[in-house]
Amino acid sequence: MADATGMELEVMVPREPVPTEPVVSQMASHGRSAAQDDTPASVLHRFEFTGTGAEYFRIWVVNLLLTILTLGIYSAWAKVRRLQYFYRNTHVAGAIFDYHGNPKSILKGRLLALSLLAAYKISYDISAIATVAIALILAGIMPWLLARSFRFKMINSSYRGLRFHFAGTVAGAYRMLILFPIMLAVTGFFVWSLVTSFAQRPGLGVILLTAILPLLALAGTIPLAHFLLKRYQHDNAYFGQTPFFFQARAGGFFRIYGKAVGFLFLGSIPAGIFGLLTARAFAFLQTTMFGWLFSLLYGVLSAYAFYLFVRPYLESRIQNLVWNQTEMGMHKFESTTQARKLLWIHASNLLLITLTFGLYKPFAVVRLIKYRVESMALIPDANLEEFLADHTSDNAGAIGQEAGDLFDIDIAL
Repeated sequence: MADATGMELEVMVPREPVPTEPVVSQMASHGRSAAQDDTPASVLHRFEFTGTGAEYFRIWVVNLLLTILTLGIYSAWAKVRRLQYFYRNTHVAGAIFDYHGNPKSILKGRLLALSLLAAYKISYDISAIATVAIALILAGIMPWLLARSFRFKMINSSYRGLRFHFAGTVAGAYRMLILFPIMLAVTGFFVWSLVTSFAQRPGLGVILLTAILPLLALAGTIPLAHFLLKRYQHDNAYFGQTPFFFQARAGGFFRIYGKAVGFLFLGSIPAGIFGLLTARAFAFLQTTMFGWLFSLLYGVLSAYAFYLFVRPYLESRIQNLVWNQTEMGMHKFESTTQARKLLWIHASNLLLITLTFGLYKPFAVVRLIKYRVESMALIPDANLEEFLADHTSDNAGAIGQEAGDLFDIDIAL
């Protein structure tokens, strides 16, 4: 089960029961004590990931070669193989998840995405007005694309043979998700209009206005948009006939993003010191034949260093906030991801991928997913076996198979 940027409920298969450990009963929050209830005490079921880097390496190599040989067409089948491997190696309460996506549907989504990008590129070559028009159209259809993508992912995910499904409507997507595309479009138009109106020597006030106002707009928009995205995803998700509930508030997202910005400024201090210490070496490298390449690499690595510094904090805090505030019926989740461990995993993975010229990539992916999955746990409100048994007779599995013709596009977001 993974989330970070999307609710991909990853799946598990029957195997030896996962060891459980007692946790404090949550019944007090429902106005009763354990002594007053006849149901057994809740147990915490930890998620487990059993995949290995060596196994995934073989899948990764075959997927890569076939994708290259087919000029990208096989990438849809590669995605299904990859997701099935990760889903089927994710266990909780003695069972696995599974993924049932149709590669042809994924290929349709990718062709659609490619067509949209081609339209934007062509419009860019025609005129600025055409570019703005296409950009506005893309922003306008983004909620529709997201709604279809969420539905596809959920309906093709299952646990113990029982499908998840997604009840979010397109109208609901526009109500919840249109804010961010609108703000991006408005901000982009504002910056574009200021830049095109610059004189040869724009004043300091104009420069500051161009830099600060878009940042303020995005700072007030991104956390809220992220909150609305997660609420739309989780509040419309079902396992069989059991709904998910999202209890988080927008303030939690604003606090996390605010602290991340603070960490970004803190990270600029060692980055600035490093830049001063290496300034002479960098100036010398720029005078060589490949000076342009060193400049490019230096800029990319500097940007990634800032991203690497902030990414673990955002990933860990958002995952914990989202899943600790998500319930499945009366059942709760627990996430204990730590930013320090994620920073170590990301940094060491980057180093090993660089030293092995990319061959460590599949091992790095497995290592990251294993940590994030095993930081999760399911806390049932009562007997989990009874809860699962109640779903064996519903028709969620059939619903998943019959939905293909109506909701058969994965935009691969």
